[in-house]
Amino acid sequence: MKLSKLTFLFLIHALSILGCKSSEKDKNEDSFTFIGRNAFTINVYNGLEYYRLNETQKFMDGYYVVGDKMSKWEEFEFKEGLLNGDYIVFHPNGEMFSHTKYSNGKKYGDELMYYPNGVLNSKKTYKNDVLVGNVYSYFDSGKVQSESKVVDGESVETLHYNLLGNIVAQRFIKDSRTITQRIVEGKIYSEMVSSNYDSYETIKFFNEDGSTKIYLQKEEINGTFYIIELDDNGDEILRVDVKANPDAAMKYFQYLK
Repeated sequence: MKLSKLTFLFLIHALSILGCKSSEKDKNEDSFTFIGRNAFTINVYNGLEYYRLNETQKFMDGYYVVGDKMSKWEEFEFKEGLLNGDYIVFHPNGEMFSHTKYSNGKKYGDELMYYPNGVLNSKKTYKNDVLVGNVYSYFDSGKVQSESKVVDGESVETLHYNLLGNIVAQRFIKDSRTITQRIVEGKIYSEMVSSNYDSYETIKFFNEDGSTKIYLQKEEINGTFYIIELDDNGDEILRVDVKANPDAAMKYFQYLK
């Protein structure tokens, strides 16, 4: 069968396009460097981690995959030795373990962690290496396990949930003290208060009606550890030297585990 000149030119053009696409695909597949786990060294300068190839001592630049013939462990992108772009770590089963975004050596964007089954484990967001927004953790079913509010790079309030979505614990900061409450069937079961600037620490347990069941303080003075029982106003009722009176202290240990 004879081909017209026009048909022949059309086929030549089509083949050239396919050839270009194939070359571009091959180039993309080869656009990373495959290295072993011990092929690089990390040095810290001015608070930033710089990566160098051991063989050449040059800063790593471009995209690298770390692994062997059986599996890969990491892949990451660099610009003149600094992480810049994706940093991905894998579970032994090949599923993604974590995916972090970097810009010039600093975390910038979402940091995602995953369970071995591929379900999201946690999510954090960074800007210039500082936490921003909220921090989330998840059950392997995909439901929210905890949610933390972040201010100035620090978590200031956290809610913990069970699989049914009910709050089972909460933590927040008030008057320079961190307060952690355990919730049972919608009621406060216990409350721990710890100072953010000294060793002050108390724990209070509540009855079903909300009244105080027991109120305790832990204190250490010159190497001696005391358990102090308090009244509702926080005044001392009884002080027990744990080492000198272990039997007297024993009844409090169930609350201080």
